[in-house]
Amino acid sequence: MTKLKIDKAQRIIISKRDEAAMVVEKIINADAKEIVLSIPRFSKLVDSLANFHLIKRESALLDKKIIIESVDDKAIELAGLAKLESVNPFFVKSRRQVSDITIQQRPHRIFALPDVAEEKSRAPVKKSGFKIPKISKFSKPPSFRKTTIAIGLVAALAVLSVVLMKVLPRADITLVAKKSNWNFNESALMDKSVAEINFLKNIIPGELFTQSRNLQLTFSASGKKRIEKKASGKMIIFNAYSSDPQPLVAQTRFLAPDGKIFRLMDKVIVPGAKIVDGKIVSSSITAQVIADQTGNSYNIGPVSRFTIPGLKGSPKYESFYGESEEAMVGGFIGEVGYPTPEDIQKAEVELKIKLEESLLAAIIIQIPKEFKVLDGARSITFTNPILNTDLDAGGNFGIFGEASMGILAFKEADLLLMLSKKVKADLGSDFEIKSFELSYGLLRADFKKGSISVPLKFSSITARAINIEELKPKISGKSEEDLKAVVFALPGLESARISLWPFWIAKVPKNLEKITITVE
Repeated sequence: MTKLKIDKAQRIIISKRDEAAMVVEKIINADAKEIVLSIPRFSKLVDSLANFHLIKRESALLDKKIIIESVDDKAIELAGLAKLESVNPFFVKSRRQVSDITIQQRPHRIFALPDVAEEKSRAPVKKSGFKIPKISKFSKPPSFRKTTIAIGLVAALAVLSVVLMKVLPRADITLVAKKSNWNFNESALMDKSVAEINFLKNIIPGELFTQSRNLQLTFSASGKKRIEKKASGKMIIFNAYSSDPQPLVAQTRFLAPDGKIFRLMDKVIVPGAKIVDGKIVSSSITAQVIADQTGNSYNIGPVSRFTIPGLKGSPKYESFYGESEEAMVGGFIGEVGYPTPEDIQKAEVELKIKLEESLLAAIIIQIPKEFKVLDGARSITFTNPILNTDLDAGGNFGIFGEASMGILAFKEADLLLMLSKKVKADLGSDFEIKSFELSYGLLRADFKKGSISVPLKFSSITARAINIEELKPKISGKSEEDLKAVVFALPGLESARISLWPFWIAKVPKNLEKITITVE
């Protein structure tokens, strides 16, 4: 490095955080043709030689002369590699702090000077809080006081040295592995009948989760219509005539004392009476009857005796009769509500929605968190709804339905493990996925078989795995040269950065807890 005349050049102070693009912009905006870039220690520019090549290229295009000024030896070295003139204002080299190791270049250790502020901060420090008293020129302290002070200082320095050697030493190592791209654009199959991952056939285990539900809902009826209904009820028919059974045809009339007529709804056979001790004991049968006319006037209470007008004038008239123990009900003439086709359609849609919501809520709770559910991996089956058009007191009709749901799911961890196995099969068993992007295409589901086929778009960055825990004991207590030898022996390594702290430390600490290794 030669001494340069930089007094007349325009000086641009660079911040530690300034990126290369920002520095180039400052060069462009500068009026002078000769510029001094003052780069502090630990500047982001020294992270890469490419930053200095960029400055060199852009300054050449602008026809401007660039001089790098820095107390950072690494900045001076990178400037030289980029063929930029450089100068260290102190013209001396300092202690070694950080070394960069790259596979492509000859390994070296960079020495860096502290900046001015740091040098000022290193003014003599009073140690141990002990102040040496000023001694008057007219008096001399006893010699034992000098001895005591000296012994105390030596002891304090010894303790401090032990503390620094035992507590402070630290090694920070960053390993940068060579990266490569690995992509997968094929379909994968998730099958519930499969128990293990088959990475050769792209198959992983799947799971089918099912639930069934039924639901009864009521809806208001919006329709209105005039209806006429006949009262109806049950009647007990007696045979006290003979032991012979008596058939009665449908529509046989029964006459109430108030003159109202009710008819048999179906044909019946009244069993024959029994003869006990020469006396007739009547037999009976219960049958459904309906009023002869519509209207609520036929909604009559229990009747003790109905006669059969068709038997009038014969001996059977008095021996065949009817009796109702309950009231006749249902007779009506007037306007009532009823569910319209629109009401029914709306009810069926709402029933399906409610059933699906209920099923989905129940089945989601059933599925463990580690399972992934894709869009389209759900199936639901509804039974035909049962409609009850008889309105309740509030004018509502009812609808009942049942449904079952199935959801096919899989563990995404299984899928990533399958892809990891494919990476190892393609690149080598010591390769691993460092980062990835995964997206799913339109799936095809077979719920009878319990399987899903889905296209995958998988993009990943891979690198050789570096076992940090195995590496630490290998480098513990190593010198810099031995450390480099171990690091260079790591397969698939692109570069490495090593920092030993404090600055006077020349070996890696033996305490593994003082060694920090980061793999990028």
